[in-house]
Amino acid sequence: MASLLLPRRTLGALCSLLIAFLVVAGSGGAAHAADGYRYWNYFHLQDGSWAFSQVGPGDYELKDGAVEGYRYGTSLTADGLPPRADLAKVSFDTVCEGTEAGADQIRVAVLIDYGTEADADDATPPAPQAECAVIGSGGNGQQALAEVADVRAEKGLTCAVNGYPASGCGVPVADAKPAEEQPVAFEMPQAAMDNDAASSETAEDDNDLLWPLVGVGAVLVLGAVGALALNRRNQNA
Repeated sequence: MASLLLPRRTLGALCSLLIAFLVVAGSGGAAHAADGYRYWNYFHLQDGSWAFSQVGPGDYELKDGAVEGYRYGTSLTADGLPPRADLAKVSFDTVCEGTEAGADQIRVAVLIDYGTEADADDATPPAPQAECAVIGSGGNGQQALAEVADVRAEKGLTCAVNGYPASGCGVPVADAKPAEEQPVAFEMPQAAMDNDAASSETAEDDNDLLWPLVGVGAVLVLGAVGALALNRRNQNA
């Protein structure tokens, strides 16, 4: 008799699509149905904007320079709830600056947005963070996230990141209200901050060297002017 068990990757993708379907059904269905689901929304940055993933992290193959986004919160539509990152400030270049990869490795920027207090159930959401994951070529979203955070997953669905939330996985939320979406600051990786600090120190050092050079130049100019004046006076004598 043929086995009815689905592969883990297929099951994970189905779980993600099922949540999206339930969100749509809940928002437009009967009064007793849930209005939304609270879970870790999974996104990819494509052409400068967030695209809600149609598969689970384990099924999405990554390339060098990719930007992955995770946002915990209550989604009321099938479009998901994107991270609240200011993409003009948080990008692959700013996140992975100062991080190197080997010949058979790729770098991936991973943005983790723990959401708002409204979705925290009396807990305090950690500060949003950005990390640069270095994984093997051909790696997937799940591997990139696991490289920079502790992950609790069930049946291919991301349930908790760095222990948040402490329990539950894909919780239905009745009478939910749309979240007020404003960009928030993301904590940057230490390598990127070290590189920025080094750049600032270099600029300061350059400025420190500039003023003595200006002073030396001024002395040389004044000396040349004085010598020229003295030479003219001697010629006129």
